[in-house]
Amino acid sequence: MEFFESKVRPLLAQNCYQCHSAQAKILFSNLRLDSRAAVLNGGDRGPGIVPGDPSASQLIQAVRYENLEMPPSGKLSEDQIEVLVRWVEMGAPWPDLEVAGAKASGEKMDLAASHDHWAWKPVQKVSPPPVRDAHWPIHPIDNFILKKLEAGDLSPSLKADRYRLLRRVSFDLTGLPPEPEDIEAFVKDDSALAFEKVVDGLLNSPTFGERWGRHWLDLTSYADSLGQGRRIPAREAWRYRDYVIKAFNSDKPYDRFVQEQVSGDVLPWKTDPQRREQVVATGFLAIGPWAVVEADKEKLRMDVVDRQIDTLGRALLGLTLGCARCHDHKFDPIPTREYYALAGIFRSTRTINSVMSGGFSDVNRMLLPETPSELSKRALAMEEYQQALHQAQSEHEAIEPEKKRLTDQQKALDEAGSDADADAREGLEKEIEEIEKKLKKASDRVKLLEFSRPGPPMAIAAEDRDVPEDCRVNIGGNPHTLGEEVPRGFLSVASPAPGSRIDSHRNLKGLYEGFHKSSGRLELAQWLIDPQNLLLARVMVNRIWHHLFGTGLVRTVDNFGARGEPPSHPELLDYLASRFLEQGWSIKGMIREIVLTRTYRQASSHDPKRHQVDPDNRLLWRANRRRLEAESFRDSVLAISGALDHTRGGPTLPLDIPESIELGFPTALRQDAKVNEQFLYRRTVYLPSVRKNQLPQLDMLNLFDFPDTDQTIGARSVTTVPTQSLYLMNSPFLHEQSLLTARTLLEAGGPDDKKRVSDFLLQALNRPATKQEVNRALDFIASFEGKLGRLSEASENPRLTAWARYCHSVFASNEFLFRG
Repeated sequence: MEFFESKVRPLLAQNCYQCHSAQAKILFSNLRLDSRAAVLNGGDRGPGIVPGDPSASQLIQAVRYENLEMPPSGKLSEDQIEVLVRWVEMGAPWPDLEVAGAKASGEKMDLAASHDHWAWKPVQKVSPPPVRDAHWPIHPIDNFILKKLEAGDLSPSLKADRYRLLRRVSFDLTGLPPEPEDIEAFVKDDSALAFEKVVDGLLNSPTFGERWGRHWLDLTSYADSLGQGRRIPAREAWRYRDYVIKAFNSDKPYDRFVQEQVSGDVLPWKTDPQRREQVVATGFLAIGPWAVVEADKEKLRMDVVDRQIDTLGRALLGLTLGCARCHDHKFDPIPTREYYALAGIFRSTRTINSVMSGGFSDVNRMLLPETPSELSKRALAMEEYQQALHQAQSEHEAIEPEKKRLTDQQKALDEAGSDADADAREGLEKEIEEIEKKLKKASDRVKLLEFSRPGPPMAIAAEDRDVPEDCRVNIGGNPHTLGEEVPRGFLSVASPAPGSRIDSHRNLKGLYEGFHKSSGRLELAQWLIDPQNLLLARVMVNRIWHHLFGTGLVRTVDNFGARGEPPSHPELLDYLASRFLEQGWSIKGMIREIVLTRTYRQASSHDPKRHQVDPDNRLLWRANRRRLEAESFRDSVLAISGALDHTRGGPTLPLDIPESIELGFPTALRQDAKVNEQFLYRRTVYLPSVRKNQLPQLDMLNLFDFPDTDQTIGARSVTTVPTQSLYLMNSPFLHEQSLLTARTLLEAGGPDDKKRVSDFLLQALNRPATKQEVNRALDFIASFEGKLGRLSEASENPRLTAWARYCHSVFASNEFLFRG
């Protein structure tokens, strides 16, 4: 629904409705494109679309200029065509439903009536309810869970054993498996605080920020490339990634975290490092899937504004604000006027800054304060750069005379005509071909060096425009069809009851000084973090719950509106939101409280009777088994093989590899770009993330549901498809890491293969091996080694190969892929 309202409907309205809608003066080809039924019914040429099949759809053929040329005023951009293709591939969803409170654009909404929805009511301070089994809860959170279970005549599951519990909490908090020595220490610790010590250790590990920072990056459409078509490197994006990881590791209060990302550049600062951090934080608004090739710059500007509003709405407030760009929101009480009140704030913010030659736009970059150490390093780098550039230019210039000599000879042969020696001509052509290859290689080296010129530290960031401005309503979402001007302001729907101090933008003009002198982002941030805001705390604690249990109390984690699901435990959600505020917006504090509950420590064992009553486990009568995300799977394999590089932070784009760079304008990453070897075995969060498909060496991310970097994704999809099994069997990465793991096991010394199997399974599955597993493993290894020995082309090391194949089978197993 959101994709259609924010992307497809505005596109159709702007380019098609003049000739293909109920309002068209002349309906061309008897084809209407203003309702799903009309599109499917089609016109003189048949159905307009075939859901799920873009190539067979008349609409897609027309916009591609294959059989027709529509719109006749000019072909849509590739990005616009891709939107329509994707919509048809999705089955052409078209939400035509109306709900109470959603009025036609221009009509006054009944905002008072909207307060009946649970999310628009103030957060209540709730006391834990009494329960029949008073011995089970060990934390107030347990009371809320048990109360619901008892109401459904259900009881919670038994406690998870220590091995599974440690594996669970290690993956949930750090994205990595526990080390064997940590397993042994926890299992032997009989103290009442044993689990608390484990949790505190994981929360204080730098790997915590790498795990939870990645959750946040999913919400921000983060990537290391710009553009929706070409992969234009976003060379400074890594600074925002590192800022997010550092913020989670330092337990930056969530209200401050939000404030810096929305308005860091205009917040006061005391030191240069603080100034740097705040500027970098605004990458939340500035790093996005911008259509930098868009020729219509006014449309581009409003598309950027729309994306910023949509990201802010989904990520921070759990609202689909983008739906109000063309008309009043159809389901939630968000008038178009309030959308454009926000739009004025972001329209007064510089995100897309300069226009490069060829019509390409560029993101806004800001200089960062430079330390004396950075200045000296840059001076040294510039000296080395100038030498390298001079040498490359000299080598290029030295080839030119040789090429001229050969072309002069070729010209002489051409003038000689048929009398010229054919063999001489052929030899000369080969020489010219070789010299041209050499010349191109030298030229590319010069271009690559020019592209890599050392410069002062910069960040992709948002900043206020010199002259702020209110925004006019874009009628139908069209930036060239303008309606009334709307004063900058905020949303009524996320505010408390009418009359409070953050009722709506109309009451803010006298409250925040400077509102008319700047963009208004500083005031917007203050409004967002106000304790009376109805949504900010609720949405974040629900996200934390989602990442710990696999599903949120509100399952639609990015949509708390009328089309989202209601919370399974509304009182618990408010209890958590209240605690979040009481704890000073501490994310680590909230995580700690939740994982120390008995609810979190339950076993994940299946029970048919309980399952019959609550098949989705919404009442949490057991823990949910969950598949590892792609990053955790990859990082775990590297950790077990011993290849994992714990180096943290910094740029990792392969911009120094000529074969990875397409030196056109603008410079772009090739589809087959390779990760630099020195970065290849770092944690996945630090490796380049590019839009569309990830780099070939990270193809695992494409297969195991890594989020679309053009979208705000609070809950990743979890698919099960045959290509995943094929990858697990045939992946060069898994073959390589299995061989490395086997070599490490065999080099550990000693003749005891039983111990080798036991040690490996403890490291990989984080539990002791059973006697049966050990025997089966040894039988498999012996059998496989014997078969290799009998082959005519035997492996150089049959024993190593057999152990590698066994390690591979464990890495590809369900138990390794899941945390219980």
